[in-house]
This record gives sequence, structure tokens and C-alpha cells, in this order.
Amino acid sequence: MNAKRIAMAAIIAAGLAVGTVHAQAVVPQPQITNWTYYRHASTPIEGALRGRAAVIQSAGQAQYLNSVAAMNYQEALRRRIENSALWVKTYYDNKEINRQYREKYAPVPPTKEQWERITEKMLPDRLTAKNFDPVTGQLIWPHVLRTDEYKAIRERIDELLATRTPDNSGDGSPSQREISQLVDAMMMLLKQNIDTLSTSQYASAKEFLRSLDYEMTFPMSTGPADATALASDQIGQRPRIN
Repeated sequence: MNAKRIAMAAIIAAGLAVGTVHAQAVVPQPQITNWTYYRHASTPIEGALRGRAAVIQSAGQAQYLNSVAAMNYQEALRRRIENSALWVKTYYDNKEINRQYREKYAPVPPTKEQWERITEKMLPDRLTAKNFDPVTGQLIWPHVLRTDEYKAIRERIDELLATRTPDNSGDGSPSQREISQLVDAMMMLLKQNIDTLSTSQYASAKEFLRSLDYEMTFPMSTGPADATALASDQIGQRPRIN
């Protein structure tokens, strides 16, 4: 029994070996006819021709690459010029937009008439007939300014008002300039004594001094008729600015 098994295995092995040899014999093998270990031309003439061809090819390749580089440079230059022009245009467009915005929302300057009204409102009132006689120049001083600390300045102002003339009165005259300086001195003295006065007393005395200083910019009246007209104009009115 064992002998049969061994014989059968030997037959199978022999058949497999024959099949493998037959399969290997069927595969064709390519024939190599240009086998060589050289990495250069086989002859000097071939080497020279190959070298000349390589030089010509390199020169052509260099010219082509130079042309590509020149085109790239010109394109870059064109874009630079466009960017520069765009920057300038954008800059001035922004300036124009800013100018239009400021013109649109800028406050409208007042007209001449409006300026006159504003200036008139900023000016103090003129002295009225209740506290000033434009003919004699006599002042009716507020009680606050009748104290002894204001006496020297007050008496000098009274003296200048009593002696001024039509030629020595009005804005820029010697009497007006000196009275203006005396009024400033009295205003400073009044401010130093602000703690001893009530709010209404200080405000009343300050307004009287401002009105006195403003009144001296007008020329004095030359007669009773002018004095009457001036007194009527002064009550509750401001002078019109021409």
C-alpha cells in the first residue's frame, strides 16, 4: 500500500516538472543587438556634431528665455505704470470727495446783515438819560461805585466828562482813550472786590462800566435839541451799525 502511494507521488512530481519546463520554453526572449557600456559618441565626428548641436540648442534656448524675461519685464512695467496712475487717480478722487463733503456740510457763513445783528447783540447798551446827561457830562454812578476805594478814578472820569468838547469826544479822541483806561482800572478793582458784593450788585456795576466805555465812543451832543434826541434814542435801543 505504501509502495503504491510513493509511486503515485513520483508520477505526479514528474508531470509537474515536465509542464514547468514546457511553459518556460514557450516564453520568447528579446534579442539585444546594440549592447554597449559607453555614455558618449562612438566616433569623434559624432561627438563634434553632438557638441555643435548642443551649443546651437543652448543659444536658441537662451534667446527664447531672454525673450520671455523681456516680455515679463515689460508686463511688470506696464502694471507698475497702471498702478501708479491708479494711485494718483485715487488720491485726487479722495481729495475731491473730501472737498465736496466739506462744502456740503460746512456751516454757511453769516451774511453781512447777520453779522451786524450779531455784533449789535454783543455790544453793551448805551447809557440812558437816567444815569448820564450827554450835554453836561454828569454821571449818576451806581451805589456800589460811589465808595471811597473808587473815588480817585471816579472823580477823574467826572472831570474828563465835564471838560470834554465836541472836538475832544468820540471814538479815538484823547478823552475817550483816557476814560477807557480808567474804566478798565475800575473794572479790575471791582473784580478784586467781588467777594464783598452780591451777584446783582456786581453785575449791575460791571454793566454800567461797559456802557460807560461804549458811550464814550460817540461824540458829545452840541445843544439841547441834540441832547433830547440822543436821550430818546438811548432808551432801550442800540445804535445801528452802518
